[in-house]
Amino acid sequence: MTTETNTEIPGWIRRWGDIAWRVAGIGVVVYFGFLAFARVEVIFIAGAVALLLAAVLWVPTRWLMDHRWPPMLAAISVLASALVVLGGIFGLILPPLIASFEDIGTDVRELLEAGREWLTDGPLGLTDTNIDQVLERALEQLQQFGGDWVVSGASTAIEIVGGSFLVVIITFFLLKDARRMAKAFLVRRPVERARRWATAFGVGWRTLARYMTSMTVVGLFDALVIGLGLLIVGVPLVVPLAVLVFFGAFIPILGAFVSGLVAVAVAFVNGGLVDALIILGITVAVQQFEGDVVLPLVFGQTLKLHPLVILLGVTAGGLAFGLVGAFIAVPLVALFVSIHEALTDDPEASLVHLLRG
Repeated sequence: MTTETNTEIPGWIRRWGDIAWRVAGIGVVVYFGFLAFARVEVIFIAGAVALLLAAVLWVPTRWLMDHRWPPMLAAISVLASALVVLGGIFGLILPPLIASFEDIGTDVRELLEAGREWLTDGPLGLTDTNIDQVLERALEQLQQFGGDWVVSGASTAIEIVGGSFLVVIITFFLLKDARRMAKAFLVRRPVERARRWATAFGVGWRTLARYMTSMTVVGLFDALVIGLGLLIVGVPLVVPLAVLVFFGAFIPILGAFVSGLVAVAVAFVNGGLVDALIILGITVAVQQFEGDVVLPLVFGQTLKLHPLVILLGVTAGGLAFGLVGAFIAVPLVALFVSIHEALTDDPEASLVHLLRG
């Protein structure tokens, strides 16, 4: 007489096994996709930046096309005008900003030296060796975060020039052929799917345009308020610090935090602890008001992402592609979420909805 052994796999193991295989498959696709993007880093970054610029410039381009301008002429006119305006702005801002970098760097170094003395002579009693080890690790992390855009010297300059030229070319073709490319894609889809994809394209395009416009408004708000505070307190280098705060706003959370710390450091070195605390209080108050009032007002619900998602996106983008990666990470996540919700029958039931704040 033989005894049969029940070898049937329990249901919960089968269910979790299926989920594990799917998660592993997604992980493999993401991993190799990241490797592929890393091999063509300049192209990927240029394409992402061009997508953001094209979303902003599409409104005037579409207006010209609707008024019977040929697509090529409309794209060239808008893009050339934008480049002239940006060139004029940077031409006015960059020379004094670059000239002031040495003074800002000197103030930051003095603050770091004061902090080093407190760590060694103060209650912590650290040794120079301990501090040097921590600084060395921090420098390695900073170099990794900044990537080749910060530490690779001449090759970085070549990549920036080539990448900038590529951004202009891609932006031009996006403005010129966006409608034609969208129509060519939609005619190959079933009617119902074509309608949904058309909605998704519109939502995604508006998401990118609104993101860039909103971050510009937020940056101007931060720069004006913090700059006014610096001026009232009497901190030097007001304009360069305000410009730094403005550009820092385009990297959510981390950019505003770092630029604010630089302003506090300059205030401490030139005016003492009281001035530094005042600037710190102004910076914290501005960031709090921005998060509670300005961001919800200018972003609305369409761009609402959980703060943890924003922080992880900025960090991952920075580690992968440097400072530019930190800049493009959040709008790309917002684009993905908005398109996914437009294509999904029940967006709130999707796991992607968890990315919302």
